[in-house]
Order: sequence, then structure tokens, then C-alpha cells
Amino acid sequence: MALILEYLPIIAFFVFYKLADIYVATGVLMAGTVLQLVGLKLLKHPLTTRHWIILAVVMVFGGVTLLLRDDWFIKLKVSIVYLAIAVMLLGGLLWKKRSPLQAMLGKDIQLPAQAWKRLTYAWVIFCAALAALNLYIAEFWSQEAWVNFKVFGILGITLVFTIGTGVYMYRHAEQEEARQ
Repeated sequence: MALILEYLPIIAFFVFYKLADIYVATGVLMAGTVLQLVGLKLLKHPLTTRHWIILAVVMVFGGVTLLLRDDWFIKLKVSIVYLAIAVMLLGGLLWKKRSPLQAMLGKDIQLPAQAWKRLTYAWVIFCAALAALNLYIAEFWSQEAWVNFKVFGILGITLVFTIGTGVYMYRHAEQEEARQ
């Protein structure tokens, strides 16, 4: 159920974009993001920093989009979210001298410190590249193409990168087990 709630706002955004327009879809995205957090809370699912950042960015950029009737701001939101993730990962690595990914997953997956560091840098580069790609598509492609990219392209690219991450982690976890 929590997994469905994670994707419900973006699915609703896409459906309402197709049924109406970008502004109706933006309002639905804003309401859906609030309902998503309420639903997760009711399910006693932990709300992470990521959830709160996404809520704040959706509300600010969605609100400006609706207020000014300018779709650029909702398009920009995607890049802001991915840049925020990149900055948090990089900041954790540089200031805390430990991978935030290791802090989140290290209890369940044993990897060498260097593997966690490389993995974190890979995610920083991935998120920054996705933010840049979103800006490019938002600026130079049609609104319809951008919506399709936002809903399907980002999901597909992220799925492929996540699978690659899993393969990398599996390979290094096997090496770590062999050392012990």
C-alpha cells in the first residue's frame, strides 16, 4: 500500500494532465502529495526527509505555477528535487565523512567503505545529470514531451540505474563476505 502511495501523486498528475491541462494537473499533484503523506502517516509508514522536501518543493513551485499561470515553475520542481538529493548525498559524504547511503542501508548490506563512497558519488552524478536533463527537456521540448519524460522517462531511467546499483552492491557484498 505504501508503494502505491509513493506513486499516486505522479499518476494523478499524468491522468489530470491528459484530462484537463498542466494547471489542473499541478493542483492535483499538490493535493495528491499532501494526501500521500497523510496516507503514509495513517499506515504508520515513516516519513523521511525526502518526503518533506518533496512536499515543500511541490507546494512552493506548484503554488507559483498556479499563481503566475506559468508551467516553467512546475517543470523546474523536478530539477530542484534531484539537485537537493544530490546536495544531501554529497554533503553527507563531505561533512560527515560517511556515505548517507551507508547510513540508510549499511545495517542490511555490508560493503567496503570505498564501495559506499563510489556508490554515493555515482548517485550524486546521476541526480545532477537527471536534473540537467529535465531542464533541457523542459526548455527545448514540448510540454507534452516533458510530461511524458517526467512520468515515464525519469521512472525508467531511475529503474535502470537502481538495478545497476543493485548489481554493484551485490558484487561488492560478495567480496566483503569472502573477506570475513
